[in-house]
Amino acid sequence: MQKNALTTENASSEILDSHARAHLRMKACHTLLRYAWQETSHNFDEDDSLPKKTEEELFENMELENKYRTFHLVSNPDLVLAVSMTKSRDDACGYPVIAQKYKPYDNGTSNQKWNYLKNKKAFMAFHSTALDKEITAANYAGICTSSVIKEENIDQPGYYYVSPNGKRKIMLCLACGQSMRAEKGLKQLLPGQPFLCASGSKTQKPFSRGPFKVISVAKADLSSDEAENTLSYYEECLLSLRMKTCSQVVSHSSMAVIHQKAVKIIAYKNGDGYRNGKLIVAGTFPMLLTECTQQLGLARAASKVYTKDGTTILSLRDLVLWALDESFIQRDSEEKKKETAPDGTKETRVKNIEVNSRMKMKNKSFPKSVTSDSLDGIDKSLLTLILRNPIAIWVSCGEPFLSPNALQRAEKIGKQNWQKKDKILADLDTMKHKMRQLKGRRVAACQPTTMVPNKSPLQPVVVEGGWTEQTQEEIKLMDLIRHTEQAYLSEVQELQSKRNSPIAPKCRTLKKSSLYKQPNAKRVWVYLNGGRPEDGTFARGKTISELLDDCSSRLKLAHPARTLYTPEGEPIHSWDDIERDMVICVTTGHGFITPKELKQLVEVRANYARICRQQGPQATDIVLSPSAKLQSLASLKNTRELPSKELLI
Repeated sequence: MQKNALTTENASSEILDSHARAHLRMKACHTLLRYAWQETSHNFDEDDSLPKKTEEELFENMELENKYRTFHLVSNPDLVLAVSMTKSRDDACGYPVIAQKYKPYDNGTSNQKWNYLKNKKAFMAFHSTALDKEITAANYAGICTSSVIKEENIDQPGYYYVSPNGKRKIMLCLACGQSMRAEKGLKQLLPGQPFLCASGSKTQKPFSRGPFKVISVAKADLSSDEAENTLSYYEECLLSLRMKTCSQVVSHSSMAVIHQKAVKIIAYKNGDGYRNGKLIVAGTFPMLLTECTQQLGLARAASKVYTKDGTTILSLRDLVLWALDESFIQRDSEEKKKETAPDGTKETRVKNIEVNSRMKMKNKSFPKSVTSDSLDGIDKSLLTLILRNPIAIWVSCGEPFLSPNALQRAEKIGKQNWQKKDKILADLDTMKHKMRQLKGRRVAACQPTTMVPNKSPLQPVVVEGGWTEQTQEEIKLMDLIRHTEQAYLSEVQELQSKRNSPIAPKCRTLKKSSLYKQPNAKRVWVYLNGGRPEDGTFARGKTISELLDDCSSRLKLAHPARTLYTPEGEPIHSWDDIERDMVICVTTGHGFITPKELKQLVEVRANYARICRQQGPQATDIVLSPSAKLQSLASLKNTRELPSKELLI
């Protein structure tokens, strides 16, 4: 080996340098050991397939070869050795070998069939017929098997379902069945039933496309002889369609670039109405979306643009056309108002008639409603006049459109309700202040009481009047205060019941508060059982279980929290009993205890431990003996046998 290395080194010394010659010498000295299956076979072609003569010899006697095809696991015979075709091939290692569930089909399972080469001590995968390999490749590629085989019933995996009349069983291959399994409620077909997929049948029109979206299965011939021709044909069709589409897009975009100018836009966030608008100048629609996302401070990228009437805008061209339509509508409405409005003098009437005639003559130069995408038929001066003012749009991240007018109405109604509420509260404060003034005057007057005789023997004299008794004015004012408070509370409860009702109306989308719904979570102040409330912390949750979990983490409990109590010691069982910012005592399952009781319990335990430490464990052993009286009574009972009743006496 060293001689060979030296010979190679001398032969190539004119080309290689000393570093490369050293590598050659090391490779010659250290040749790695290779097993039989690692040696490169010169009998295989570039595509790792056997020569035709060898393949024909292998399948001459199929009955003898069948028992060497599938290798089952000893521990679980339902699993066999198979080649995984779900993952992409690795150029260095090839496909992975796995244990797969056995499929007893003649075709479509070539990845489970092997040949053991004794001379090389290796396994050769895909040891099956050409038809089996084609069906297997079609199943894993998601192609209908009827495009591979034409008008031939074979045993293969598939699905079936019964026709609506119940007379026919329609069978589908694996790819077609998986594409429509959820629609038809298919069932898996048992092995040993040769069939042709219904997608390739000329009579089954509903399944003419099978797993394809556009191509017909009957027209797609993917057999081994015609697969390349079919693929090249559809590639040419796709290329021609792309060229046509690109030419149309280029021509359309070129026309748009010629006529489209930069548009001034005032953008609002969807759901904010006319608040916090941002002025944006954009020349393209993607630029508009990017600017809206940045300037409006959206949490996600802007994806939808609306006008004030809810029209969805997909390009700046659509926005300009909508602005033109809107200007025409406003002009027509103004003309109708001028025609219907009474004029004061004849001169103004003549002037209006002349103006209207001029406007009608000008209207003939452009249509009243723009329906096409072209801007050629519109006067440039009119277009410049319309684009002089910014166009208002509303931008969202995918949420549905919320009308700004409806939001303004909702805000107005909410403002009116708040004003009404403030007025009621102010009136209540005024009446309560008056009530305090009347009471103060009555107490300050110190009017004496009057004694009125009464015929009742139980109370012959009745005390009336005096500074302790309320006057009629105070009684009427108190009734008015109670009536106002009850009316106000009833309105508040009605609003809360509507807000908390499980069946919300469809018009609830327009809310007064904001666009997004706030979570129904409550924040409470919690402290440990036996501790002080001021040593607690805040906890949150939507249910009692969530609140208990949050309490366990916030208070750093050794055991999970299980029970909630009020500061007075009443247990809390319902989520409705918990109010926001409420003070709650948390326990791990023990009963409620106050800080004072906990202190007493700690003192008792400390005294017990102190006595045991000073006087020994026997100091706490207490023996209870009956008193002398009980012993004498017991002796009398035993000697005289008196009844227990007499003993107790």
